[in-house]
Amino acid sequence: MSALIWAALVLGAGAAAAALWGYYRELPGWLTGPEVCQLEAGGCAVLFRTPRAALLGVPNASLGLVLYATLASGLLLHWPAALMFAITLPAVGMSAFLGWSLWSRGLQCRICWTGHLANAALMMLLAARAF
Repeated sequence: MSALIWAALVLGAGAAAAALWGYYRELPGWLTGPEVCQLEAGGCAVLFRTPRAALLGVPNASLGLVLYATLASGLLLHWPAALMFAITLPAVGMSAFLGWSLWSRGLQCRICWTGHLANAALMMLLAARAF
């Protein structure tokens, strides 16, 4: 199970790093999604610059990187799994809201969905470990 948790952490951190890059710079369209996602130069990178892409002025991707670093530290320092599970809950809530926003508007974004799925996987894996 540890390998799955680490895999989800790496995928989530990679998605967050790409999204943070997209927040400030242009990403190649092949990285952000299929043709339906070509909203402007850089594909779905425009999604990383919307008001929903930042919580209180802090890019969501930055918050994701802090989350993944915190969870990695917790794994290395042998924090209780229940605590790490609790840490994932706000991220999963945000992922649910942002995922619904993408789905309801018919938008696709490989980076976004990778991060949302990583958050859900981390929550489920840490719940299984804790309970």
